[in-house]
Amino acid sequence: MTSKFIILFFGIFLILPVIISSAHAENSWGVFLNPYKALEKDELFKPLELPISSGDKVTWINQDSTAHRIVSGVPQHPDYSGTFFSTDVLSPGERSSVTLDFESYGAYYYFCEIHPWYTGKIFFEDRPGIYYSTLNISYEILNFETLLISGLVHSDFGNIRYEILIFDSKNNLIFQKIYLFESDASFDISIDISSPIWGHDENYVLKLVYGIPSESTKLSLEIPLNPVDDELKSKSLEFCQDSESNSDFVFEGVHVPNWYKELLCWYGNGLVTQKQISDSLVFFLNSPQN
Repeated sequence: MTSKFIILFFGIFLILPVIISSAHAENSWGVFLNPYKALEKDELFKPLELPISSGDKVTWINQDSTAHRIVSGVPQHPDYSGTFFSTDVLSPGERSSVTLDFESYGAYYYFCEIHPWYTGKIFFEDRPGIYYSTLNISYEILNFETLLISGLVHSDFGNIRYEILIFDSKNNLIFQKIYLFESDASFDISIDISSPIWGHDENYVLKLVYGIPSESTKLSLEIPLNPVDDELKSKSLEFCQDSESNSDFVFEGVHVPNWYKELLCWYGNGLVTQKQISDSLVFFLNSPQN
């Protein structure tokens, strides 16, 4: 059963899906196709490397304004493209899913057949015999606004790339970014968690992804819900009173439809809760337009 939340809008209850998947939310993951920027080197896939368990479902969601087609394999060997999975051409807003089982392959590479310089990877974090080389990882939260993450991995990984993924309790991808380990293989990063998208849940899972073959180190995060945010209420009222534009707009870094101004008015006037605003922003964050 798909998880849902309800917003009252113009006297009608709108039921919006928060997560991508169906019966077993813990077994479903999304890969988002970022806005395509021609020959620029921005990554198309988010996450770039996705750790899953055998039997999990992966859904590609096209958030771009152009079409893409996902095929397994690597662009250097097109004869083998699509051997394990492929999608139809995904127009903007469309999505396609595949369920992957571990069958001796530790990972699957894939790419966009239309734009083959963009590649991604899915790997099994529960594969037999996997070696974990993270020596230490911890976190700290400062003033409900900043998440500090630090740790150390094996010295062989100094100066190499790693990816930080943070999912909420329903497997919505809330944060993703790529960094480089320090020369001594340590890492120390700071993440701004003041945005309302962090205000709908208290339980998150961080995944530190790196290495070849890829490995993933999990860390459970408990992030207390922010107290009532007067600044956010004030900002909401400013947006809701902007009647000059009837177009969609960006609120707290998330692209939202024009009708969302009405919900911001209700929040600013105390008619809906801050958690409802947070839930709705997460929904739009994981919608094709973002």
